Amino acid sequence: MHPKERRSASTRRDFLLRSGGAAVALSGASGLLAACSNSTTSGGGSASTGANGKELGPLGLPLARPSVPVTLPRYEHPIESGLKPETGGDFVIYNYPDYIDPAVIKEFGKRYGVTVKVTPFDDITTGITKLASGTISADVTEMTPDNMARVVAAKLIKPLNLDYIPNLQKNVWPHIADPFYDRGSRYSIPYTCYTTGIYWRADHVTQDIPSMSNPFDIFWESQAYKGRTTLISEVRETIALALLHRGDTDINTEDPAKINRAVKDLQELYNICNIKVGDLQYTQVPEGKTWLSQGWSGDAVTGYLFYGSKQTKKSLRYWHAPPGKGPVQNDCWCICKGTKKPVLAHLFLNFMLDNGIAYKNFTEFNGYQPPLNEIQPDALIKKGIIPEILSTAVVGPDDLGPTSLQEMTLTEQGQVLWQNGYSTFISGA
Repeated sequence: MHPKERRSASTRRDFLLRSGGAAVALSGASGLLAACSNSTTSGGGSASTGANGKELGPLGLPLARPSVPVTLPRYEHPIESGLKPETGGDFVIYNYPDYIDPAVIKEFGKRYGVTVKVTPFDDITTGITKLASGTISADVTEMTPDNMARVVAAKLIKPLNLDYIPNLQKNVWPHIADPFYDRGSRYSIPYTCYTTGIYWRADHVTQDIPSMSNPFDIFWESQAYKGRTTLISEVRETIALALLHRGDTDINTEDPAKINRAVKDLQELYNICNIKVGDLQYTQVPEGKTWLSQGWSGDAVTGYLFYGSKQTKKSLRYWHAPPGKGPVQNDCWCICKGTKKPVLAHLFLNFMLDNGIAYKNFTEFNGYQPPLNEIQPDALIKKGIIPEILSTAVVGPDDLGPTSLQEMTLTEQGQVLWQNGYSTFISGA
């Protein structure tokens, strides 16, 4: 299975049913989080409008953006420094399926005398819903920056004591060690980073995609690849692609007219190329089942490292837009509020930022690059870990800089708008 795969391969009907389920999960999560957020130190509830006329998020703070840094309030004091780690019993990681190397997990468990277990979730929305409902009990969880304020408002994650996580300042790119969505890393540390771009087979796709005036247009010029063209099955990614196709870089818009236009543009792809939606591009492109796909940079790396023949690997290509012109994201680790092993949870976060551990997880299993100083983009090419033809799949510090384009927190109304638009697209109507 794919490291960041949220769903297994299925039919469009299955995706339609799932999108309806996701809407229910989203609604449930919003209700749970809104209810919890009322007791936070900064107020809460649904988004409101601040004095400057800008929308505020669940904590009564501005919606975090690369140009709008946010410091999340601590609702309790972090654990004290100098405590001994807990031992024995289970240590539970809540995460996407197969997004962490089993060998890495085993090494952590052996080092600290615990049995490490992974509880998987299908997608981040349902994952948060289960945390909020109390049906899942875990020690640490994967989290995405766009949900950070919500899970803090709902008190689902604990504030950190960075004394236990020295690798954060020692090893991580500085602006990710102090990220705009969680200034001071009060609740999170980074895990992986990736761009969203175009992944294709150069032996089947004839256009010179990087030379196009707007490479995102390729999906609307893909008649020759009918039945072999795919989009990522993600609400934000698909609609953002359609916005970028129109030259609109406001990928956090809550303008209904823009979303409706994007959905109509996406619906055109059914007739143009019989568009498919899924998260299997990491294997389907190198295996030739898909010739043209929207993809994450980690898909291209994973496809090259672990899939396809030596011959087909030579035809793999990946393109992403320059900073500020196309999506880039990072995933995070957080400590769950209900952990019974808070010291050990801190040490796990530090463990995942160890240079050797992070590099092993990346190159031997995950395929998604950690934002560490030691993993130099140029060195990955020179060492032959990633070939020159896929050099654009390597993420550099500047890609996640202050001018970067990131899919970030929406208001509750905005979430519903995007989810409904995605559901309409998936229905094929």
